[in-house]
Amino acid sequence: MVKPVVLLADSSPTRGRVEAELRKRYSADYEVLTAGSAAAALAVLGRLGDGQRPVSLVLADPWLPDATGTELLAQVRRRHPVARRVLLVAWGDQRSMSAAVAGSVLGDLDSYAVRPLTAPDERFHRDMAEQLGEWGRRAGVPRSEVVSVVGEEWAPRSHELRELLGRNSVPFGFHPAASPEGRRLLEQAGTRDVLPVVVMFDGRVLVDPANAELAEALGVPTKPGSDRYDVAVIGAGPAGLAAAVYGASEGLSTVVLEPVAIGGQAGSSSLIRNYLGFPSGVSGEELAVRAYTQALTFGAEYVYGSPASGLRAGGADLAVILADGSEVRSRAVIVATGMAYRRLGIPALDALAGAGVFYGAAASEARAMTGRCVYVVGGANSAGQAAVHLAPLCRTGHRAGARALARGQHVRLPDPGDRLGRQHHRPLPGRGDRRRRAGPPGPADPHRPGLRPGRNRGRQRAVRAHRGRAADPVAAGRGPA
Repeated sequence: MVKPVVLLADSSPTRGRVEAELRKRYSADYEVLTAGSAAAALAVLGRLGDGQRPVSLVLADPWLPDATGTELLAQVRRRHPVARRVLLVAWGDQRSMSAAVAGSVLGDLDSYAVRPLTAPDERFHRDMAEQLGEWGRRAGVPRSEVVSVVGEEWAPRSHELRELLGRNSVPFGFHPAASPEGRRLLEQAGTRDVLPVVVMFDGRVLVDPANAELAEALGVPTKPGSDRYDVAVIGAGPAGLAAAVYGASEGLSTVVLEPVAIGGQAGSSSLIRNYLGFPSGVSGEELAVRAYTQALTFGAEYVYGSPASGLRAGGADLAVILADGSEVRSRAVIVATGMAYRRLGIPALDALAGAGVFYGAAASEARAMTGRCVYVVGGANSAGQAAVHLAPLCRTGHRAGARALARGQHVRLPDPGDRLGRQHHRPLPGRGDRRRRAGPPGPADPHRPGLRPGRNRGRQRAVRAHRGRAADPVAAGRGPA
């Protein structure tokens, strides 16, 4: 197996210490390469790209001999779109910190890290581990499969299971029924007639299981463990999980009722940049798992499956009525039901929901979109996150790419190295910027002041249905419920 590459571009006096820490800790699983200049680093990245070698992490000194580290990192995504880009800074170097902040704001780098001071420097390695973990998530590095799902790739139920397992952070693998691994698993399970089939880690086989049945097989409670609680929280999104943490930490018996997945709408976000305590951002899945684990640590109970359908007073208590007819009694009830995705209301698209048309599923379906042309409908935060998350994957072929649609007009999405067309950095010496310059901005959208269509007017075109071929995948952004 070819090892992913960690590239260090550094010419500082402490380069040897950084290189030694990287080799000592990561050489078993990664190939550590070094370069002393931006030009040398770009040459290495070019060779790796031509040879289809994966690059997981690029670390750069802020002040290389022929360019700044920010200028180098800004060009990494042209060849290696999912590689993590980190600027190395030294303690007390305010000039480097200013460069790191500016580069983060402009999208030239993903994070910064303080150079190691001792051997070992666990704070440095914590930062490296987080970046390598994020690379593995974005690159789709195979994980151990607690659950294997076999089904038809574009079947709605297959999508539902992928979304359910992914948003609940269950390590799983999906195998099309016609693939060699899919056929092997079906033969091992002794069934071929009904799909999808779920093969558990202990060999149990579930044929087209209901969500609650799958949860029970994974050991997730689907029935309350007590007759009465101090606090019942309806909904396990960020607000509901926060309420569970605060209630349980104060010694209150707390139960969380969730019918779909932990994390709510935020759990499906590929990257949240503005959440307190995560300077480099955090995926919705990771944020949800941390909050869920924190609530469990304090003793909160999590009940999955049957949604809350009613609420009534019962003496000194309140009774939450569940869809299966059972009740949960509590002294206080917190309703944190969040939002639901609004459907576009186009019959032809609604018929393909989960089979090429997805609502808020950029994170779970990203790998299946590799090399395809994807339309992201919407212009708010969720749509922007989906477009940026999909763009590095959807970039091969003459029609491939991620296109954002807002009010029926195309919004120009750059390639991963073209930070929204901004020409704010000087090219590296000897490497002129060969990007085609865009024309002036188009007229403002009268429905959304401040939002303008793509700068390259020649590429704007009306949205129309495709005839005689399967529809391109569509990911819809969030709208009001």
